[in-house]
Amino acid sequence: MNFTKTIFALAIGSVGIMGAMSASAAALGGGSTLSIVTGATSSGAATAGTTSWFAMDNSGDGKIQLGEKVALFQGSTGIVIGAPQTNLTDINALWSFFSGPGYNYTPTTGITAIGGDTANGLDMSGWTVNWNGGDINMGSNAWTPLNAVATGMQAGPYASGVGKMAWDGISGHAYALDYTAIVPSGSFQGVHYALHLSGVATVAAVPEASTYGMMLAGLGLVGFAVRRRKSI
Repeated sequence: MNFTKTIFALAIGSVGIMGAMSASAAALGGGSTLSIVTGATSSGAATAGTTSWFAMDNSGDGKIQLGEKVALFQGSTGIVIGAPQTNLTDINALWSFFSGPGYNYTPTTGITAIGGDTANGLDMSGWTVNWNGGDINMGSNAWTPLNAVATGMQAGPYASGVGKMAWDGISGHAYALDYTAIVPSGSFQGVHYALHLSGVATVAAVPEASTYGMMLAGLGLVGFAVRRRKSI
């Protein structure tokens, strides 16, 4: 009987350890969220201390100037990983650029971690700007701001359709997401675009396959112990 209890305790302990690992260091899978810290503004323009913003290099100097930043505010959900977000107000609240109303959303392709690992970057190919009532897909043609680090972004180079994410892999901890693209069409065709988001990354509570495997292995050991005891 003591032997059975020991095996059972080991099995439960193994599952507990796996559960703790899942809670502390996990992949950013479907259903996980990225909250967006509100950007700071002054008279409608982003301030030097703003934490979430996008910028358009209107001067064409390859740099992000303070006056080119537009502060961003979280919408109803922030970014939800793994699924298209078709509601204009889900990711960002309304912002204004050249007096035109704007939103960011992903109407066709949701944002995902490439290869399931944020170290490989986020697939941002579905990132869309809805400005002044029209959609502009901003999912390609990356560039690297000459003053990226000075303006709070991660160092380059940047890849087309790929967002750089700085995060320690622990649910509930802060992240920073940086992304660049070039406007493909419309009034601002060819203008360089940059995005910087920060907030908290929350991992969806989905049990890992390895956890189930450990549980089944543990139950198997318990069954073996019971049969062994009966035979004795």
